[in-house]
Amino acid sequence: MSDPLSDVLELVSARCSLSGQLVAGGGWTRRFGNVDAIKILAVTHGACWYSVDGMAQPAPFKAGDVLVTNGKCGLVLASDPALIAHASSTPRIQDEHGVYRLGHGNDIALLGGIVEVDDRRSPLLLDALPPFIHVDASASDAVEVAWLLRRIDEEMRAAGRAGRAIILAQLTQLLFVQTLRAYLACAPEADVGWIKGIGDRRLAPALARLHAEPARAWTLEGLAYVAGMSRTAFAVRFRNVMGVPPLTYLTNWRMLLAERDLRGGASIAEAAEAIGYTSESAFSNAFRRTLGVAPGRLRKASGEIRIAATQHTPNSATPPF
Repeated sequence: MSDPLSDVLELVSARCSLSGQLVAGGGWTRRFGNVDAIKILAVTHGACWYSVDGMAQPAPFKAGDVLVTNGKCGLVLASDPALIAHASSTPRIQDEHGVYRLGHGNDIALLGGIVEVDDRRSPLLLDALPPFIHVDASASDAVEVAWLLRRIDEEMRAAGRAGRAIILAQLTQLLFVQTLRAYLACAPEADVGWIKGIGDRRLAPALARLHAEPARAWTLEGLAYVAGMSRTAFAVRFRNVMGVPPLTYLTNWRMLLAERDLRGGASIAEAAEAIGYTSESAFSNAFRRTLGVAPGRLRKASGEIRIAATQHTPNSATPPF
């Protein structure tokens, strides 16, 4: 069985890096601009309030909580919910240790990271996520998240230890994935973003099989059978949760896999065969219709200007605070 979440994160080359620490105290508030990047924030000490554009009212953000934003909405943090309406993007101030500071004192400490993705495929992950994900430390599925936060905090304090940079990078990557896993276990019904479907107990078996065997000649009836649902019920649920019909999702996923293979040097025939197409003509038409470019043209451009598969967006230079 395949793992759709791992498949998506691998395809977009998602890499989460710890890029800052924020300490605040007294009365303070700050608006964090939309940088069109996925950000992850975690409270290691104390508490504050947060508000994401579109929220009805501010929510508490306390030690052990993790917040992931998809970069499409502004975020405000404040010591008091009454201050949120007056938030502005005040200049970032760093102390001699490189820690960002707001207000006066040490009432709260937060860690921040940026999720870098392949800039050509970033919409796949950005569109998959809701505007924000809040994993509460008290949730039953947040035990591993809390453990990772403690380990990251310990490593942050252990300056000079051998391998510290690699350990922090790996722990932060795990924190991001574990946060998504905790979210999928109890995603709110009202949330949008097709990644929620990965955690849907009715759709998950069909999605796993689809990802495991993308070249198989899947039919709506076949996928419904795997899900243990009627054809109609499966089609309706899939579209409501994922935003597209099942076979449209299958075609889109196949073309993304083919694009990756073409950029990696595969021939059109090889890319087509890998996802179940026996006709290069049918493959080329589907590829152009889905991605807006002919596979031959994309392959030629990739050959002339070889783009490394691990290329990331430059947003790693943008701190989360």
